Amino acid sequence: MYALIPLVIGIIIGSIVTYLILQRIEQKKITKLNKIIQQYQIETQENRSNNQTKITVIGEDTKNPTLVKNKNRIETITVDSTEIQNFLKSKDIQIKFIPPEQKLDEVLGSIAFFMGERYNLIKNFYSRIKSNMNYGNSFKINLKNYTQEEISSICQLGKMLHDIAFLEEYKYQKSPKYILYARPNRIPKALNFFSGQWLEYFIKEQVIRLIESINPQIQYSYLLNPQIILPDGNDFELDVLFKIKDEIFWFEAKTGDYQRYIEKYSKMSSILGLDGEHSYMILTEVQENLTKALSTIFHMKVVKAEKLAEYLQPYFEKCILLP
Repeated sequence: MYALIPLVIGIIIGSIVTYLILQRIEQKKITKLNKIIQQYQIETQENRSNNQTKITVIGEDTKNPTLVKNKNRIETITVDSTEIQNFLKSKDIQIKFIPPEQKLDEVLGSIAFFMGERYNLIKNFYSRIKSNMNYGNSFKINLKNYTQEEISSICQLGKMLHDIAFLEEYKYQKSPKYILYARPNRIPKALNFFSGQWLEYFIKEQVIRLIESINPQIQYSYLLNPQIILPDGNDFELDVLFKIKDEIFWFEAKTGDYQRYIEKYSKMSSILGLDGEHSYMILTEVQENLTKALSTIFHMKVVKAEKLAEYLQPYFEKCILLP
């Protein structure tokens, strides 16, 4: 029995050393990501045109305003997003927490916009990332039978994700092999992004770009992921809320399994008092011919991600944005 004691001690010490090594590796990943973010911000600042404007959207924390870039404007517009919070309170909804936007959001917004605009081209690659992200497994895809547009979009996305360390590994072997190798990073920021947060970023970016393309002078504000308490006491988290002029718009994002959420969201739109022109479910995996049927049944607009701007633009132009 006593002869086993050194073995047991050795196993325990080995486990502790292994844990410390893994923690050290994880910390190095986070440090690398932060350096990439800082470098991106420096390069962005150096390349920014002198006539580019920041629109400050102020929530409860006025020390940490949200900055929305618009290169076509020369003035600064301050929009008080507490009006969205007042709207929620008017519906007897309590606000528990509003997550502050992070330094990385500008970078992720650009990548998310790329993904949403080209979803049909990159969805197989994204699907493989998503299915391997929880364990950080490596995977490979044979792109030989893909179109040139698909290959180009997938490779651009792979490089962007690798540049910000959301992919630990990324390599593409060109003709004649056409093999892509990748491995997702398991840091929390990457996992959240891949699990569906990217679609929320895409919605925010798409709506902002659409607003400013139609009427650059319009005032707007938004809230991302406010955690709330409903009138019945249940907790809920909204994805994206916009206030454009005097109108409130609510967007929910789903990258899969929308069937078990849509009735819940339909009830939520009733609590918010928003009709089908002001409450939206944005989906990536839905047949186009189903969106109209789902919209009719559940009294909220169901829209494919790639069609969001196409759908919103006529309504925005007609009802709220033009002077």
